[in-house]
Amino acid sequence: MKKDILHDLSVSWATQLNRYVNREGVDFQKMVLGLEIMLHNVPKMVLMVVMAFALGILPQTLAVWFPFVLLRRYASGLHASGSIRCTIVSLLMFVAIPYVLWGLYIDEAFLSIALMGTAFMMYKYAPADTAERPIIGKLKRVRLKKKAVVACCFLLALTLLFLREEFYVLIVTGAFFVVVTIMPLTYRVLRRSMNNYEKFE
Repeated sequence: MKKDILHDLSVSWATQLNRYVNREGVDFQKMVLGLEIMLHNVPKMVLMVVMAFALGILPQTLAVWFPFVLLRRYASGLHASGSIRCTIVSLLMFVAIPYVLWGLYIDEAFLSIALMGTAFMMYKYAPADTAERPIIGKLKRVRLKKKAVVACCFLLALTLLFLREEFYVLIVTGAFFVVVTIMPLTYRVLRRSMNNYEKFE
């Protein structure tokens, strides 16, 4: 029911916006999907920020969230099944775990090894699609893979240049979460299908 309401609201907003941008067919559907994703995610993001702020760990939450979002954009990967599960998992990943990990330290060598290891996993397994979101087009997949690897290198440089040592473990944690979502083992354990693009090519 909630999904239908959000979808109908997204269609309504997209129709209003379309008076100014004149999108048709697939482009219009993409606009609807984008609005629907926003409506799903904004409340979760607000809840996450409020809880992190209340616990006094908003910078720590963002330190885990930023690498996750950066790499996830190109690597894709599994999603939680259902909005409630997604919310619970998000709060665990971005609020509970940063709260527990804050105060643990790793050095630059460990950070570098961990993020270069992440880059290797991106090269080997990214992008990983789902049945609901197959990544169609070999060229598109190759481009996403390259961007995921470059994003790891960018993240390493950014962390070394601008962040204090106490944030290193949180950056690695955010990157690790993405690795978990693209690994074949995770797909097998959760009984999800991989390489869903093969059904369309």
